[in-house]
This record gives sequence, C-alpha cells and structure tokens, in this order.
Amino acid sequence: MFHKIKGQDTALHILNTALEHDRVAQAYLFHGIDGVGKFTAALYFGMALNCLAKSEFRPCGVCSSCHKFLALDHPDLIYIFPSSNLELTPDGEIKNSEAEKEYEAFIRNKVETPWQDYLFKSKVMIRRESINWLIKRLSLSAYEANYRICIVEDAGLMNTETANAFLKTLEEPPQDTVIILLTENLSSLLPTIVSRCQPIYFQPVAPTVIEGILTENFGIPTEKARTASRIADGSVKRAIFLAQVESSELRDRAFEIFRLAAGDKELAFFNTLQGQTTKLTGEAALETLRYVGLFAGDLNLAQTAPEQIVNVDKKDFLLETRAALPPEKEENLADAVLDLLLRIEDLSRKVRGNVNLQLVMLNLYLGLGRIFRG
Repeated sequence: MFHKIKGQDTALHILNTALEHDRVAQAYLFHGIDGVGKFTAALYFGMALNCLAKSEFRPCGVCSSCHKFLALDHPDLIYIFPSSNLELTPDGEIKNSEAEKEYEAFIRNKVETPWQDYLFKSKVMIRRESINWLIKRLSLSAYEANYRICIVEDAGLMNTETANAFLKTLEEPPQDTVIILLTENLSSLLPTIVSRCQPIYFQPVAPTVIEGILTENFGIPTEKARTASRIADGSVKRAIFLAQVESSELRDRAFEIFRLAAGDKELAFFNTLQGQTTKLTGEAALETLRYVGLFAGDLNLAQTAPEQIVNVDKKDFLLETRAALPPEKEENLADAVLDLLLRIEDLSRKVRGNVNLQLVMLNLYLGLGRIFRG
C-alpha cells in the first residue's frame, strides 16, 4: 500500500529498508509541511509491522489487522492528537461529553476524509493527561499485535511540561513498541525529544505529481488540477482542498484586488474594501497577501516563461495585462515585482503583529499600483 503515497520515495525507501532488514527503530520523527503523507506513512508503517499477510507486499490492506488500523480501531494502535480539554482520566475515559463528541468527529474525519481539516471549537493542545494515559497504556501488555504503534500527531503542540513527561518513555520505550512523532516544524520540539528519534523528512510534493493525484484519484478536470497543484506549495492536502472548492473566496478576493490595481480603479477598490470589513480576519489577510504575490509573480513570467505560470486559469488576463504595460514599466517589471514581494513579506509580519488589516490591504493596493503606474 506504500505505493499510494506519492512523491516521497526517499522517506519510503528508509521505511521499507527497515522492514526488509528487520531494523526498526523504537522512535521516529516524521517532519515536513502539512499534507505530504506523514500520517499515512506512519499508519501504513504500523500496518506493515503487524500485517497478517504472508506475501512480501505488506501492508496488504485486506487482512483483519490492516482493516483495524485503517479504521483507527486496532487495540494496539495508540493515536494521540491535539484536542480540546477531554478531562481524561488515568484510564483513558473522557469526562467532557462535548469534547468527546468532537474527539469522535475528528476520528471519523481522519478515516473518511483525511485531506479535510477538522476545526475544534476551543483551543487544542496535547495535554499532560493524554501523555499520562499513553504511558499507562504502554506499561500494559500488547493485546494482539507484534508491535504496538503509537502515533503522536502535531507533536510540537506538547508544552514543555508534557514533553518532559514523555521524555523517559521516548528514551526507553517498552519492547516491541514503535513511537512515531509527526510535526511540520522541528524547531517546535524540544531538542531532547528530537535527539531521541530517527528523523525522516517528507519533502513538498512536485506539482506534476499532485496534478496526477487530483486527476486520477479525485476526478478533477485537468486545468483546475494544474492550477491547484501549482498554488498548493507542495501540499497534496491543500491542493485537494483548492481543487474541490468550486471557487476559492480568498483567491478570488486577491485576484479582484490585482485586477482593480491593474485597471487603476481606485474607487472600486475602496468600495470593495469597505464591504469586506467584517470578513477580513488576520488569516484571511495573510492568504490574500500570498495569492496577490503569486499573481504578481505570474505577471512577471507571462511573456518570458508562460509555461511556468502558477495561475493557469488566469493566463489570458495576465498576458493581456503584461502586453498593455507602458515600455518603461515593462523594462523594470522584474524589479517592481521583487519590491512588491518584499512589501508583502513586511505586511505579513505586520498582520501577525495585529496591525489594522484595512491599512494592510490599502498598502498592498498601493504597492501593486507601482507595478502598473509607478
């Protein structure tokens, strides 16, 4: 089943070699951006270690053990993830009924539509009681598996106290136990945690590979798949989201700003900005800035390397806009786009510093105006 994970040949080679030579580490650290196969690889690795099939093609995906893993219902699979406060007892009983509903909904989402994010209603983290329960589980004998598998997702969301409580278990896991930590950012983990694991890097997936996944596995039309794969920054999960949403509101908002700036429609921009006051959040502002940067980069490529354009569905507009630039703007376009990208970086930092978001959007519009009019 490992062949279903695309674009991660190096990481999968390490795992397959460990399986073939029976040299399985007790603790792994899978790191890389969100949506590139870390969780799936961890799950399949656990399945392979416990697969009941006699053939060399493990995991088979059809034996009773594999079925339980795929349903996240194997008694020897321990899955820890950031959640709201479960009020967990030492025996793993969830006391908070509302949090329990969210917990179960998250598991269902992970099994049925793992490429979709599940949003909890309150702050999530990996709490001390979850690690205490994990430690207690590992102190007991395995139920039926050859290897007990423990997957800790978003391990960076353990606070220092929780991470330190986990450290001794990670240092000396019980026999026939494999612990796999997942994180997007190594720096979010304590160095003592990192040093006790075998790190395996999951790289961003190439746009051509993502495009193939979208067309073959999800039936996405080629043009939409190509656009989503280039915008997704190497994340299959993000590409699926972008391709399945009929029209990304934030991308449309960014394109509208770009179009108005290109047409010198200042009044229309101000009216649009006023109408978006209640919808403009920090996260939305950051995504809008990012998309505008992509459109500006595409404008720079429109004549010299049109085959590299990211927003292929806007190619005609970009070509027309580039052709309409005055000669002096055409000559200095690359420098102007670079200046805009630097401005966008600065504006992104300001958004994270909680500055006025309308002023950020105004500053963005003025930066775009320098590309088109000076």
